[in-house]
Amino acid sequence: MLLLLCSGKVSAQQEPLYTQYMFNTVSVNPAYAGTRNAMNLLLLSRMQWTGMAGAPRTYDFTMHTPLNNYKMGLGLSVVSDSHGPVNNYYVNVNYAYRVSLSESLTLSMGIKGGIYNYYVNLSDINVGDSDVAFMDNVEQRFQPNAGLGLYMYSDKFYVGASVPKLIQTELSGDQSSYGSTSDLKQHFFLMGGYVFDLNKDLKFKPSLITKVVNGAPPSTDLTGQFLIKDTYWLGATYRIGDAVAFIGNIRLNKQLMVGYSYDFTVSALNNYNNGSHEIIVSYDFDGFLKNKVKSPRYF
Repeated sequence: MLLLLCSGKVSAQQEPLYTQYMFNTVSVNPAYAGTRNAMNLLLLSRMQWTGMAGAPRTYDFTMHTPLNNYKMGLGLSVVSDSHGPVNNYYVNVNYAYRVSLSESLTLSMGIKGGIYNYYVNLSDINVGDSDVAFMDNVEQRFQPNAGLGLYMYSDKFYVGASVPKLIQTELSGDQSSYGSTSDLKQHFFLMGGYVFDLNKDLKFKPSLITKVVNGAPPSTDLTGQFLIKDTYWLGATYRIGDAVAFIGNIRLNKQLMVGYSYDFTVSALNNYNNGSHEIIVSYDFDGFLKNKVKSPRYF
């Protein structure tokens, strides 16, 4: 009881964390759907803070495609995100509409809708056999989800803003007991990137993403990547106050790309984990569509 009286403020973000956000944009911004020149499938697996009991695990599948005759894009994302006894599942459908602002500049406006499944099994926590409060304590809730996004791009740059969780919902069912700490809160994302041509075989792409949610400090990723001969991506990310990540991607052919990133924690949490691993596989169905959309080839 004395320790509880002396406790400070504890806060955290509820949305999944992605180091390779620049290749998985549709998961956080529905306006990205259909901005590539082909149907794209992406698989992502993230093992965060390995070596720590109950560490986050995220598995992500996304699919999106342009509908060129209608200047539209459609997408689907399915996410499994677990940490400790909590297992969250998201299923969202994305829709985007593109407007040409100039010959080289396009604005995409997107919306998303879906279902959020919140599942907690306290019986998975190892507290021995003496605490009956944790025995067979299972909670599961289904909540609606909606989101909005804007994404403006050309062949060389992009900027975007999104609210992937627009509906703030109460999970506890008892506001007087838990207050706002049990809400699924609104999250705000800002992103941007630019490609510099250093020579015919080397390009440099700086990018960033900032995540803001009420009750937690902002989280910003600053990334720099080199593209060698349009085949190899090599770069690093600094997540301010949290981690340094190294990223490597290789385009095996015009359709298939695989990537890996390793996060090294620089905060006090470094003493309790062995880093984070993230793997992605991305495949473009090149030639699947007629009349391809003019879109950035580096984003």
